Amino acid sequence: MLTLYFARHGETIWNTQSRMQGRLDTDLTEKGLEQALALGALLRGIPFDQVYVSPTPRAQRTTQLALEAGQFAGLLQAQTDERVHEMDLGDWEGLSVDEVKAIAGENLQKFFFSPSEYVPTGSGETYAQVSARMADFLHDIEEQARVALTLGQPRHVLLISHNITLKALLALLKRRPLEMLRDGPPLLQASLYRATYQANGTWEIVEPEQKGAHP
Repeated sequence: MLTLYFARHGETIWNTQSRMQGRLDTDLTEKGLEQALALGALLRGIPFDQVYVSPTPRAQRTTQLALEAGQFAGLLQAQTDERVHEMDLGDWEGLSVDEVKAIAGENLQKFFFSPSEYVPTGSGETYAQVSARMADFLHDIEEQARVALTLGQPRHVLLISHNITLKALLALLKRRPLEMLRDGPPLLQASLYRATYQANGTWEIVEPEQKGAHP
C-alpha cells in the first residue's frame, strides 16, 4: 500500500494579518517555526520514500525544518513540484481580506463559499485550474500506489503545501465536486494529515483535530 502524508506550511506573518498570500511570500513567524519543528517530531520514524514540496519559500522552510527535526537531514531530498504551488490570487495578493472586501465583496464571498463561481483577477487562477493540477499530481501518486500494491512493498510519501492546494487535494481524495472544495475549516498549519490508498482505488483519510487554524 501507499500512504500519503501531507501538511500545510507553518504560520507566516501575513497569515496573522489575514492577508491574501497566494504566490507571494512572507517569513514564518516564531510560532510558524515552532510548528515546523513540531511537525518534524510527528514525522520521526516514518520510512519516507519521497518528499514533495511547493516552490514557495514558506513551504520550503517548513520542509527543511521538519526534515531536520525528524532526523531526515542528509537522508531525504525534497522534490519541488510546481503542481502543488499555492493558488495564484492575481491582483488580490498582498491585500488584506478587508481590503478585498471593499473592492470586490461579492467575488470575495464566491472565493470563500462558491468555488465554481469565483472569477480571478489579473493572473489569478480559477479553482478548476488548481483542482486540475492537483489531479495530475494525485494521478502520479496513485500510479506509485498501484505499483506498491502489485509488488507488496509499502510506500510512504510526504507533501508540504498550502491551504487551498491541499483543500483541492482533499476534495479529490474524497471524490467531492468542485463546489465542495472549500467545505470545512482551513487546514491546521503544520499538522499531519494521512491518506492510505486502498486496493479498491479509494483513499482512507485521517485528519487531525482542527484548533485555531488561520485562513
